[in-house]
Amino acid sequence: MEKKINIQNTENIDMDFEKTAVPKNARKSFWSITIVWLGFVFVITSMMTGGGLASGLSFKQIIFATTIGNVFLCLIAIAIANMASKTGLSFALITRHTFGNKGSKIATLFVPIVNIGWYTIQAATYGKFISSVLGIEGYGELAILFLSAIVMGIFSFAGIKAITILGYIAIPAIIFLSMGTALKSGNLAGWDTIFNWIPAKEMSMVNGVTIVIGTWILSTATCIADTMRFAKNPKEAMLSACVGLLGGNSLLILCGSIAGIGMNDSDLTAVLLKLGLVIPSLILMTTNIFTTNAANLYSSSLNLANSFSTDRKKIIAIVLLASGLLCLTKPYDIAILFTFLNLLGVIVPPLAGIILSNYYIVNERNYPDLNSNSIKDWAITPWISWVASLVIVKLLSNVAEGCSAINGIFGLPALNGIIAGFIIYNLIAKFTKKGA
Repeated sequence: MEKKINIQNTENIDMDFEKTAVPKNARKSFWSITIVWLGFVFVITSMMTGGGLASGLSFKQIIFATTIGNVFLCLIAIAIANMASKTGLSFALITRHTFGNKGSKIATLFVPIVNIGWYTIQAATYGKFISSVLGIEGYGELAILFLSAIVMGIFSFAGIKAITILGYIAIPAIIFLSMGTALKSGNLAGWDTIFNWIPAKEMSMVNGVTIVIGTWILSTATCIADTMRFAKNPKEAMLSACVGLLGGNSLLILCGSIAGIGMNDSDLTAVLLKLGLVIPSLILMTTNIFTTNAANLYSSSLNLANSFSTDRKKIIAIVLLASGLLCLTKPYDIAILFTFLNLLGVIVPPLAGIILSNYYIVNERNYPDLNSNSIKDWAITPWISWVASLVIVKLLSNVAEGCSAINGIFGLPALNGIIAGFIIYNLIAKFTKKGA
């Protein structure tokens, strides 16, 4: 009897498979994982990105940058989704095969730190909107910013099931309202104005593509594994990944750019209020940010639970408090967002390249069991590869600053980072024992 109770308690603790691979009988349908992934991708900051792009690119250039950026993201998402579905492992557990059992605790610590930054920016954006609608300033606004970060993280406590249910409710509203916002903006300004838009200040196409990539490079290279490990097979995982990025992310960026052009303002909060769509906009902001931040926090909790060897729910409580305090710094300024996105577009991609090289080349698509003695505590190769990749990315970005034809080749830090991480790790691993 005592033995049965212990087993039951263990299952309750690991019901989201924090420490093990997701078994086949716990895999979910294509629509379930797609809804979770779409809920992750459908976020108001993607619309803000579209509005920001409109301040430096023509509408045709925005379409081009959005397409190229999301195609690139899809290629990375396909590779990660395939790996996650085949292994059933979360991103935190995947990193053990590359960085070692103890090394992964540091590697996975980096991802949630950046994710918490995303969470905080989105919570602050929502809090600012609520404050603007209610006409609250000063300490009242700070209280709303703090509470926004706390309240929208509640769903992540319940795990993947609650996030899926939230997605089924929120996503139709997000699609309808984001398209409605764009249509009203286009009608007010005139569609000729939208299609023939020429910005006052020019942004390079390379920078535009990099910003689009920056919107989801972190989640595409890391967090997507936490969702796609529940896919029944790799085909469904890869298709789901593409639907979210080519469909969801492209839609929101384009809707945001149309709204930004139509209202001549890249501040989405101001745009929504100018349109007079207070209640619809409130629904849009609420459903939009809540779905993404719930999934964001869920993924972060898995990584932090791995780093600190503690319960996921305790981690969530601590993160919510920290994010609430960070919101008091008002990190919703569009310049902060773009600086953050550009930073992600440089630092994160080498990590994805290293992990992909470890799985597809070094381990030949066949990971040993997590309890295998072949997995060491520490591996120095991935760290050397990561640092070397960032140096190469910096050197190539200096080359791209010139006016030569190679600008377009070397001007994408995300692409350079993934390729550099993949190649450097593979080369070093050849001279060591599986990247030790």
